[in-house]
Amino acid sequence: MVEVKITFVGLIQRLVGRREEAILVPEETTLGGLIEKLVARYGPELEERLLENGDLAAHAAVLINGRNAMTQGGLQAKLSDGSESHVEIVVLGPPLMGG
Repeated sequence: MVEVKITFVGLIQRLVGRREEAILVPEETTLGGLIEKLVARYGPELEERLLENGDLAAHAAVLINGRNAMTQGGLQAKLSDGSESHVEIVVLGPPLMGG
């Protein structure tokens, strides 16, 4: 197991109600697997904000250890090389709906 530190920024921070959290995941966990865990914890609206047509949404920037997840395989990107990992999730838009 490895610890993944997650930083929520922008609109996604308001949605989940916190700035950061740490989760223990199996070493082979991908970004897609992490997002599944987060959706189970925070609800389907999180998925709606992060995913579009089965991949990361264009307005969602996800960094894994400081590198853009899209350049590392998108949802298939591995989170860890066996050591602690840091994932930063930034949602720039579209704005949250509802009241």
